Amino acid sequence: MHLLEMKSQGEFSLIQVATHNTLPYAILSHTWTDQEVTYQDLINSAGKSKSGYEKIKFCGEQATRDGLQYFWVDTCCIDKSNSAELSTAINSIFRWYRNAKKCYVYLTDVSVPSYNGVPEHMEAAFRNSRWFTRGWTLQELIAPAIVEFFSKERTRLGDKKSLEKPIHEITHIPIQALRGNPFSDFSIAERKKWAAQRQTTEEEDLVYCLLGLCEVSMPPIYGEGREKALFRLTDEVDKRSRMPVLQKKPLSTVPFDKDPDFVGRQDILGALELQFSRREFHQRVVLVGLGGVGKSQIAIEFSHRLRSQDSQTWVFWVHASTAERFEQGYRAIATVLELPGWNDPKTDILDLVWRWLSDIRSGRWFLILDNADDTDVFSSMPDKELEHRSRPLSSYIPQTITGSVLLTTRDRRAALWLSTGYASAIAVHLMTRKDAEQLLFTKIPDGISSAPERAELVRELDYLPLAITQAAAYISARVTRITVPRYLALYRNDEVSQSRLLDEESGDLRRDPGVPNSVIRTWQISFDQIKDKWPSAARLLSLIAMLDRQGIPDFLLHAIYPNDLDLEAALSPLEEFSLISVERGSTRFEIHRLVQLATRKWLERYQELERWQGMAVEVVSNAFPNGDYKNWEICDALWPHAQEVLRSKFVSDTLRLGKAALLYHMGWYSWMQGRYILASTQSQESLSIRERVLQGNDVEIFHSVGLLGSVLQCQGKYNEAEAIQRRALSGYKIALGAEHPSTLISMGDLALTIWSQGRWKEAEDLEVQVMETIKRVLGQEHPDTLTSMNNLASTYWNQGRWTEAEDLEAQVIETRKRVLGQEHPDTLTSINNLASTYRDQGRWTEAEELQVTGLEICSRVLGQEHPHTLASMSNLAEIWKGHGRDIDALQLMKQCIEVRAKILGANHPSTLFSSTTLLGWETGKLEASTLAKQV
Repeated sequence: MHLLEMKSQGEFSLIQVATHNTLPYAILSHTWTDQEVTYQDLINSAGKSKSGYEKIKFCGEQATRDGLQYFWVDTCCIDKSNSAELSTAINSIFRWYRNAKKCYVYLTDVSVPSYNGVPEHMEAAFRNSRWFTRGWTLQELIAPAIVEFFSKERTRLGDKKSLEKPIHEITHIPIQALRGNPFSDFSIAERKKWAAQRQTTEEEDLVYCLLGLCEVSMPPIYGEGREKALFRLTDEVDKRSRMPVLQKKPLSTVPFDKDPDFVGRQDILGALELQFSRREFHQRVVLVGLGGVGKSQIAIEFSHRLRSQDSQTWVFWVHASTAERFEQGYRAIATVLELPGWNDPKTDILDLVWRWLSDIRSGRWFLILDNADDTDVFSSMPDKELEHRSRPLSSYIPQTITGSVLLTTRDRRAALWLSTGYASAIAVHLMTRKDAEQLLFTKIPDGISSAPERAELVRELDYLPLAITQAAAYISARVTRITVPRYLALYRNDEVSQSRLLDEESGDLRRDPGVPNSVIRTWQISFDQIKDKWPSAARLLSLIAMLDRQGIPDFLLHAIYPNDLDLEAALSPLEEFSLISVERGSTRFEIHRLVQLATRKWLERYQELERWQGMAVEVVSNAFPNGDYKNWEICDALWPHAQEVLRSKFVSDTLRLGKAALLYHMGWYSWMQGRYILASTQSQESLSIRERVLQGNDVEIFHSVGLLGSVLQCQGKYNEAEAIQRRALSGYKIALGAEHPSTLISMGDLALTIWSQGRWKEAEDLEVQVMETIKRVLGQEHPDTLTSMNNLASTYWNQGRWTEAEDLEAQVIETRKRVLGQEHPDTLTSINNLASTYRDQGRWTEAEELQVTGLEICSRVLGQEHPHTLASMSNLAEIWKGHGRDIDALQLMKQCIEVRAKILGANHPSTLFSSTTLLGWETGKLEASTLAKQV
């Protein structure tokens, strides 16, 4: 069923709700024409041209004036194309009107332009209104507490109380009935008489409109005719009247004893007690959470607390995972109650129990539906050839004011379908650390475990109750051989060991014998259900389980579902089953660590694990960009997922090449981040794979070769770097040509290594060649062109050609600021170089001002331990020294040496340069300063 929600500027939209207790709402009563707006009209954003649209607007606007955001109109809030929904609507429509805050009767045939009341000359029109002749409007008059009448012009004519006399005279309905006296004051025959002179479009509706008034339900069968419908109604009424009122002492059918060691969950138990203490209307609450999180245990505990506080309430337990188990539960209720025909195989047990629960004379009852995880079980129509029931199972859960229902489910959508919406759902999360430790203590006391050991174990099990009790059972059964530390050692051995331990079945008297007791099997039930109902969600879960469990970006998942709506449809079941979670408003997801493990085990069972490992490698490899500065945020987001997928097996050349590509880009990012040792390992492994799989002249090989050469150059291993880079350059020339950008970049990298070895003239010749060609090929302002210009300027600087160096550096820095931005690492390199040029010309103030800015940005953007930041720090120390700030210079240089030694190594050329420079300052010896220049 649906409600309409009033939006701003007179707009409204449909929202789905499960029952009439969901939200406060107003309701419209009117007579139908062929211009009514239907449910399908609203779904298709149509119907505004129909005259019936004005009725809906009137109801919404009047509800807003009365402080109500939601309203209900029968023409468009019922999907009449859905037979199950139509049947439910017909049987519950009386309750919808009864529970409405206000009912507005819109009389289109009564015209009163502006008057608060019925003037004498208009009373005839009111008395002769078609509304008083229609069948369905009978219950719409009687059911609501407040009924207000409006004219065609929307003028308020009065309400049921103020117009009591004319309404009584028009309808012959007793004043007491109009005032809300209980139906038991009026016989069934008298109630039927109220509708005797009324009419309906469908002849059967003249009977169906009496269902609420007669306090019975039955499925509508249009086409059966009025006589057959009346016969069925009479039969239902007779059955209800014949049902005896049991005088038995209320008891509980909960099949589990109270747990004397129950731990925690006081907040949830308190919320349940508060919710179910409100007895003015039917209550439904749903415990929603991950399998194994303890929902059923909370329900058991609450049922015992309820019985201890109120021994006059019946407490019933029904396992609701399948239609068969649901019927078994109802059969147990019928047996305990000894209802007439309970032991007769021909008796409709579901209907029998439903009637007893629906009868307020039965007294108060509390029904627990455990494991109500599958909405299809409750919403689907039965197969008439295989099942005797004639309506969905949900219709057998009455909404009697004397009854309350507590459900446990893994699926939040089941909570919405079977209750009063999300507002009535209580999320059950993992236990707190303190409660989890206490739970384990009740299972493994001090004698065989210590508090620190228990704390470590529950932390390893992520505070999941089922995993904790399962581990405790395993240890207790082997207490002479297995201790908590030994269990932890076995568990941490590898993923296979974890799976075996978590798949271990253990007896538990407080879990349904038909439900698995192991963590792995408990969740695999959910996985199988999702696979059957939402294959796209199962595929997405399979991919997510291969990634790092936290910080999963949605753009990574777009790899298999590029369309946003498709991705949303796949994500939704996983969120509803609490298998993944997302921060509100965030685009990153996470999966519980044990759910991830269980998913992998589930895939292994279906021999799908290696396929999804390969898919994950492909997805992450394709998504992981190169290490350029503009990609750092993405690289950082994907880094843990890349590390995770690299643990997979790579059984084909395609997967091995995917691994090589991923390692190449990770190595590039590590290099740009200044993590040279890691970058060297990654680039070397990428190269090794590509050399084994690809042909010798494949350009991908030379990409890995070139990256490795650049990393070696940054490590100060100039001879190795030069040899590697010459190989890359030669390969690029053969594979791509002399003027391909990759070839020119490789040539520039080689020139930088030659420059690092002090071979200035050779470096300059190569750099000029690179710069002139790359300008022509890529353009004056291309980042690679600017890099070649920057390198040439450094060569001028090393040769003492300050003016040439400064002119070129100034040109590069301004262009880089404009093209790349002031905080780009290349721009920061230019700032550092120009400051060095100022320094060597003795322009201390200009040098200091520029270098302070550069160091501040480097520290913030790159981090205080990045090699570029350390270069800025060393340069600033030299500037301060030249400017006479000796103490500041010494302190900063010492700090720089300490960090360089840690990050780059004590023997790195940059570390040695800083060390010898500091030595010269401290000793004042010329030879030390000379040595520094040589380094």
